[in-house]
Amino acid sequence: MNKIKESGKNMSGGSISQWLFNPFRFVAGYKALLLGLGIMLISGFIGSLGNTHFDGLLDVHTGMEAPLWYFFAEGIIDWLSLAVPLFFFALIVSSSSLRMIDVFATQALARWPYLLVAVAMLPEANRRAGAYLMAKFTTGISLAVNVSDMFIFGFAIIVVIFMAIWMVALMYRAYAVSCNIKGVKAIITFIVSIIGAEALSKSLILLLLQ
Repeated sequence: MNKIKESGKNMSGGSISQWLFNPFRFVAGYKALLLGLGIMLISGFIGSLGNTHFDGLLDVHTGMEAPLWYFFAEGIIDWLSLAVPLFFFALIVSSSSLRMIDVFATQALARWPYLLVAVAMLPEANRRAGAYLMAKFTTGISLAVNVSDMFIFGFAIIVVIFMAIWMVALMYRAYAVSCNIKGVKAIITFIVSIIGAEALSKSLILLLLQ
């Protein structure tokens, strides 16, 4: 916790790799919260342009039309579904004093890789390729498909996979740094939280849809 407070005073230092994989050493508190929320809102807006939904902690789906507020709500639900259990686990297993704002802020900032996912899923080719695959595997009907559409869709899937891995790594690092937890306790509580958050976020978003 001391590291995160001290690093918050100096946001200009650090290498590019540190900013990419451990930005929580340099920015925390309200600055990280505002930055994280801003990125989530931008991601939701870009997602709305291509009907790309972050309908679960790690989930990405495209196709369903929805009002703009629904895309924003998905991001907020995903964020809180993980931040809340992580904070309560930290209260139990961490021996350091905790600041709620640091836990919630760093988890918000950790979701920034999905901004790149929203951009990658923006082309209409992704929806045409998705419709083709859905029709082929559910009805057996083969629709006309453009090779370039499939190439763009394949690239987008690769981006989604890598960004999901990156985001989970950032979430763990945010948890470890903001709560000053490491080792087995950090790994076990994080895994339990992320599994529970995936189920919780899916349930809440489905409830919101109804």
